[in-house]
Amino acid sequence: MQVSDIFKDYGIRRVGFLLLGGPDESKETVEESLNFIDSLGLESVKITMGIRIYPHTGLARTAIKEGLIAPDENLLFPKFYMKEGLEDWLRETISVWRKERLHWLM
Repeated sequence: MQVSDIFKDYGIRRVGFLLLGGPDESKETVEESLNFIDSLGLESVKITMGIRIYPHTGLARTAIKEGLIAPDENLLFPKFYMKEGLEDWLRETISVWRKERLHWLM
């Protein structure tokens, strides 16, 4: 039995969070993530497109290497990483999925 089912059996509301668009993301991994979270039957799902970049992290180093941010960028003002070429497809794909899942939030 999945942990999610155990929580449901005990009346514990279940919420899922997806952060999509990271460095290794692809259309296939997005679809895999959407299918997985949908299979859980959660009461609510929060989807975020893009990953917040924090200073001195692996993601910050990747973003610098890819030219998305400058090495001295002030990250107190939020910057988000989105895998190049994925944003439009991701926005459309999530929009289609959400039409039948009103409990999915962006």
